[in-house]
Amino acid sequence: MADFDFTGAGTVITGAGSGIGRSIALEFGRLGAQVLVADINGEAAASVAEEIVATGGTARAQVVDVTEYESVEALADTAFSEFGRVDVLCNNAGVTWRPFRAVWNASVADFRWMTEVNYFGVVHGVFAFLSRMREQDGHKHMVNTSSLATLSTSPGHAPYTASKHAVDGLSDVLREELVDHGDDFGITVLHPGLITTNIGETSTAVRRQQTDDDLTAAIAYQQVRDFDFPHNQPKGPENVGKQVVEAIRHNDPYCITHPAPADQLEERKNLWIRGYRGL
Repeated sequence: MADFDFTGAGTVITGAGSGIGRSIALEFGRLGAQVLVADINGEAAASVAEEIVATGGTARAQVVDVTEYESVEALADTAFSEFGRVDVLCNNAGVTWRPFRAVWNASVADFRWMTEVNYFGVVHGVFAFLSRMREQDGHKHMVNTSSLATLSTSPGHAPYTASKHAVDGLSDVLREELVDHGDDFGITVLHPGLITTNIGETSTAVRRQQTDDDLTAAIAYQQVRDFDFPHNQPKGPENVGKQVVEAIRHNDPYCITHPAPADQLEERKNLWIRGYRGL
């Protein structure tokens, strides 16, 4: 593909009221894109849109609950109505939990809630936007936010890691299906490492708003081993938007915010190979 031009492009980012989503939205706005800033927190989304407009960009905000398909479909309707087309969709909204805890100290509700946001939020974005985006000419792109937790191991973080593995699987298969059918449509999986955002606090606040789940009796996971890997070194979110832009411009299948956990990936590869006993 030719170098993607963001000038005038219609772009949508979920979870854009803070953190990684905000960084992506601000960078898209800086490059001249039309930005639809979507977040479950309407005030946060409006604040980011105002930042973009204040620097000469074009943006508007909309409240979205990615666990509700109708809400995401309404977001798509707004984007296509306002922009005429959607060139880039970032399915970025996500949640985690605090404190980390062992699987045996988790609940079915923990897994269900995190899957509804982290995985079905992406599924809803795919179904609400994909068909209309495929009808457009020119290059289209979708960025789905996963995590470096899928490339390594994070004890105490099973529901989150499982939901992000699902994002990886969906994205990788969708990418190959689009290639098979000749679509000029890129799919990038964003794998953030430890980015210093307020996701822990916002996740707890959103869950308390959305559910009646008891969050007071959580038993924190006691780390036994040292997981002091490069991808666990904290970074601010400021450069993530630039990293995503470069991934789109190069049609990269993956965008990683930290050095990849090469040793862990090599070990996993060897264990996979060893797992075939030839019987």
